[in-house]
Amino acid sequence: MEWTTDELREAYLGYFEEKDHLRKAGSGLIPDDPSMLFTSAGMVQFKDIFWGKRDPEETRVTTCQKCFRANDIERVGETWYHHTFFEMLGNFSFGDYFKKGAIELAWEFVTEVLSFEEENLWITVYETDDEAYDIWRDEIGIPERRIVRLGKDENWWGPVGDSGPCGPDSEIFYDAGEEYGCGPDCEGVACDCNRFNELWNLVFTGYQMNREGEVKELERQNIDTGMGLERVAAVLQGVDSDFEIDVFRPLIEKLREIIGLNEYSPRQTSFVHRIGDHLRGAAFLISEGVIPANAGRGYVLRRIIRRAVQAGDRLGMKETFLTSALPPILDTMGGTYPELVDRKDLIENVLDHEEASYRNTLNEGEQLFYRLSSDLKESGEAVIPGEDAFRLYDTHGLPLSFLKELAEEKDLEVDEEGFEREMARQRSRSRSEQEDSEGLHEVADVPETKFVGYEKDCIEARVIALIGDGKEVDSLSEGEEGVAVLNRTPFYAEAGGQVSDVGTLEDEHSGAKVHKVVERKGIYYHRLEMEAGKLKVEDKIEARIETSKRRSTERNHTGTHLVHQALQQVLGPHVVQSGSKVAPDELRFDFNHFEIPTEKEKREIENLVNEVVLSDRPVSEDWVDSVEKAKELGAAAHFEEEYRGKEKLRTITVEGFSKELCGGTHVNRTGEVGGFAIQSIETIASGIRRMRALTGENFLSEYRHQRDRLERLAELAGSGKSDIVKRFESILSQQENLRDELERKTERLLSTVKDRILEETETLDGVELISARPQVDGSDLKRLADYVEKEIDGVVILGSTEDDSASIVCKVTESRTDVLDAGEIVREASAVLGGGGGGSPNFAQGGGPKKDQIDEALRSGANIVRSTVG
Repeated sequence: MEWTTDELREAYLGYFEEKDHLRKAGSGLIPDDPSMLFTSAGMVQFKDIFWGKRDPEETRVTTCQKCFRANDIERVGETWYHHTFFEMLGNFSFGDYFKKGAIELAWEFVTEVLSFEEENLWITVYETDDEAYDIWRDEIGIPERRIVRLGKDENWWGPVGDSGPCGPDSEIFYDAGEEYGCGPDCEGVACDCNRFNELWNLVFTGYQMNREGEVKELERQNIDTGMGLERVAAVLQGVDSDFEIDVFRPLIEKLREIIGLNEYSPRQTSFVHRIGDHLRGAAFLISEGVIPANAGRGYVLRRIIRRAVQAGDRLGMKETFLTSALPPILDTMGGTYPELVDRKDLIENVLDHEEASYRNTLNEGEQLFYRLSSDLKESGEAVIPGEDAFRLYDTHGLPLSFLKELAEEKDLEVDEEGFEREMARQRSRSRSEQEDSEGLHEVADVPETKFVGYEKDCIEARVIALIGDGKEVDSLSEGEEGVAVLNRTPFYAEAGGQVSDVGTLEDEHSGAKVHKVVERKGIYYHRLEMEAGKLKVEDKIEARIETSKRRSTERNHTGTHLVHQALQQVLGPHVVQSGSKVAPDELRFDFNHFEIPTEKEKREIENLVNEVVLSDRPVSEDWVDSVEKAKELGAAAHFEEEYRGKEKLRTITVEGFSKELCGGTHVNRTGEVGGFAIQSIETIASGIRRMRALTGENFLSEYRHQRDRLERLAELAGSGKSDIVKRFESILSQQENLRDELERKTERLLSTVKDRILEETETLDGVELISARPQVDGSDLKRLADYVEKEIDGVVILGSTEDDSASIVCKVTESRTDVLDAGEIVREASAVLGGGGGGSPNFAQGGGPKKDQIDEALRSGANIVRSTVG
């Protein structure tokens, strides 16, 4: 049987369901963990269970997890199996079976379900894991020669991020045969050649590592396994490379068709594979709301798009082409991951814009490289400095491998050590940013904070931890800044585009102002400034939010739900939210659409939202246990991957109008929104629009501001407010009449001046020369020169002075531009004025600050004509 990738995915999940595992949906690529940029393994959504912070609902679980890793990005396309985006099949045990159970299940699946020949399978274990070794040898029956002990670099897994669960692992490898090896020096399963393919990694998660690298045993021993879907599919489908399997092959074929080369060298094939992988990865990231940027997740997205464009450039693709290769991705992956199809327009728009803008950068980068290489050759240098190489990579997206190719063409080398030093610095900066943009010191061994802010604005709470100067402290005193952790809180923590609440913490002896709240792993951190007394751990305090700001924020958040639904009704169902900011004084909503809405469409959107506001509909919340259940109930799940894996999900329903998954705070009835008005809609990226709007008090404040301006304009125009439009129409009409009359008088004046100037014509060997300083504005000099030129065969040079500067214009008739150059004449005359100028042989203009030298400047220009003609 030749397995399809879809059949393999289903066989795995079905097998473990039969073995009493709960089939659970994978989480999104964007983890709910500030220490990670992307979901890189199946265990990420279960991290708190592995940590022991949360009890599992089920002790056996199986998933298929979307993953994204960028740590081996330079190897993508260079090998048969490295990818950025991939799918990871996994089975998990939380305190249920351990090593023996995991090994037996894995062996049964690969040999009985997938029918791998036992003699082609090799096993690795951690060098000191005798227990796993004995199970493989004695109970499964693997010969010792096919069980290999390896060190920590190969057979120790985790933690994900800088701390967390970890442990030894055991891997199952498929031996493709000696013909795929790298020769007599092949290192076997530890070798990086194509002979041994890793099928499955069984992680025995029995330990926990802290940020200092200290390891201790977990109370509950867990199992975390990962089977690379693409790698196993390649073996089952009898192909050498992951890029030849059924879900990749149509994409690679489409790219070859677009690029259009008759034959492909190994190097060109690696470029095609790189493009295919990076395009697939980019499509998935964009579908989850990631937008190209210069930091964080957006930087990684920008990087893989740029690497794909650069590879296409090396294959001769000088025009945008990425979006034309998207259809095979949607066809092969869209059934399993419908978000790709749902957000097709957004994916195309982002890719088109990013590719087009980068092509200019790429061209600049190559030009800089050639300029740098030329300078090095001239100075006798043969090595491109690491700093320069990294700058070309970081700023212009030229990878090291590409730079080395370009350098080789110029008989140069690249200082790779220097490049890697710069790369290490960059990674260090990136890690610092990703660890926690808030710079929080996270506390350990405290329970999760109970959030009661949906129901209450003020409660009694207990202080369970305090942080000052980056460490836990027992108290904070007046004038100090710090962070408080409470057992429960009414403060909403910044999330989902909504800013946090602000407010106070007080008791009889102390008072603190809370100015921001963030949540990490269920714990709410209240950033505060002590205003009075001393706040101590275990104090009972009154926690009170600033209700006026909360109410304004609620109005704006409900407003985003209303406007999203209105956008879909007016512009079309393709409109999807791509970002937002909800604050007391700001409602910002980003969405995809191929053009900025027209004024008519804006009015329709405003009318629709205000109809719902004025109808004062109930706004209600409901709780469900899965994204699928929410969607069954009709809820829109924008960025739904953010919600996957969570035990409880909240939906917000505006009766008869909209239903969305949302964890933010909202009004109780739409009438509380108080009115809605669009301030502006602008473009922030290709196909991405940003709306700013007003509700409630902000809406009223803007109305009053506009009313005051209208009254002032009516006062200035000398009319009532009801007649102001007619009054201004009358003023503009009068202004237009005056402008026409002025134009007629200017024409008559210039005609009179022209006739007077023509009387001063000097003829030099058939060439007519006019050099004059007419009494006209500098802005009219060119018009006057145009009039004069029509009636002579030669040159006209005119000058004038205004305020503290002088102007010069010159025109040479077409019949005389073979010997006379207006640009040269003006440059010489402007130099006399202490300035500059230039233009074409037919027309030029200039000037300078020395207006008292205008006559000398005119003589200088005329003398050039005389000497040239003479």
